[in-house]
Amino acid sequence: MTSPKASSTSTWTAACALGGMVFAAAWLGIWGRPIGFLSAIWPANALLLGLLLHKPEWVRPGSAVGVAIGYISADLITGSRPEVAVLLSLANMAGVGAAWALMHKQAGATLFMQRQSSALLLFIGAGLGALTSAAIGGPVLTASFNTPPLQAFSMWFGGEWLNYMIFLPMILGWPTRKLRGPASDQLHPLLRAMPVLAVIALELISYWLGGPGALAFSLPALLWCALSYRIFTLTVITAALCLSKMAAISLGEFDFTPAHFLETVSFRMGLSMLVLGPLAVAGSHMARTELMRQLRHAVNHDFLTDMLARGAFLKQGQRILERCRHDHQSVAIFMLDLDHFKQVNDRYGHAGGDQLLRSFSHTLTQVLRGQDIVGRMGGEEFAVVLPHVDSKTALEIAERINQATRELRVPSGDKIITATVSIGLVHIAKPGEHQDLGMLLQHADQALYDAKAAGRDRVEARLW
Repeated sequence: MTSPKASSTSTWTAACALGGMVFAAAWLGIWGRPIGFLSAIWPANALLLGLLLHKPEWVRPGSAVGVAIGYISADLITGSRPEVAVLLSLANMAGVGAAWALMHKQAGATLFMQRQSSALLLFIGAGLGALTSAAIGGPVLTASFNTPPLQAFSMWFGGEWLNYMIFLPMILGWPTRKLRGPASDQLHPLLRAMPVLAVIALELISYWLGGPGALAFSLPALLWCALSYRIFTLTVITAALCLSKMAAISLGEFDFTPAHFLETVSFRMGLSMLVLGPLAVAGSHMARTELMRQLRHAVNHDFLTDMLARGAFLKQGQRILERCRHDHQSVAIFMLDLDHFKQVNDRYGHAGGDQLLRSFSHTLTQVLRGQDIVGRMGGEEFAVVLPHVDSKTALEIAERINQATRELRVPSGDKIITATVSIGLVHIAKPGEHQDLGMLLQHADQALYDAKAAGRDRVEARLW
């Protein structure tokens, strides 16, 4: 149970962290805004929403106070009137709150840009946040800057939506969890850089040609990036692309003020749509990659013990044997069989037998080395390949398996299951060309038979 003092400290930590982040991001946005109107780049709301989605435990009244102070302070030190600062802060916080309420209950993989529906959730959540804040902030703009109501609402809505689409994906896709990268991670650096170089090249061509279609020139290269890079890398690329387009447009054709109302709204909405496509492709590709990984794991592993299935064990074991032969290294093969396993099933039921198999498999993984592989060959029989091991170490490992199995205590209802294991061991100091894994397993199986004939719960070895 968390103590009141610890809870208070956590609340203050969250309030200070969120308030400080909001102040810095809001000040940056205000500093770069066009004279007499809202900021074109406003990262504060997206950063706040992303942090709260990563850390929902920070959603507390104290945090709301810290955030409000951060927003209002940034406005006041840059010359806003107090009442305007308060109302604009209320609009920003309401938008973040609405988006958070919609998004935070979604599954983690969907929320953090790892599923096919992630881009759609992002797009809808950003739209809801922008709509909510614009509904409150639009009238404030009308009163503060004498902007017509429709223009005020549209400018806020389009700008807020685009800012969410630029910054929020980076926060949600931040690599806080270990994810498998795409196959391109193993490519030569120049080949790996080709998709992003294509984005740069198409962007330069779009600036040279110009015209209304130039906004979408980089889309093919962005889709290539979506299929080639991790999701976080893609979000950095899309954010950089959006910011560069906004900078180029503001320096050339128009600035982001009501004087260019229709152009601004159209540009912002088009840019938001441009970001959506690559993110959707990346999420779908990641979901497919994860599904294929799970399928391969299911095919290659025993469903009960999660050890390698027989076929996968034979393939991997043969590769290890050939590598040891090539490197002139020794190798050991174990065949293991739980003693009197049929009696366990008869006495404790198949559920008890299954639990014993799972516990024994866990014991094996604890005793064996990281480079060793183990497979379930069928029923209560297992096999192990140990590369680069001398005969003494192989015997010691086998004895440790025996001892760890004797110490197993597996609960089954109100009873405790115990077990022993017999092991047949074959050690080859220098594997020869004529020795394959199938033949060595047969010799290990014969040694296992001898161990059972000699009284079980022991190791019988063949040292070559």
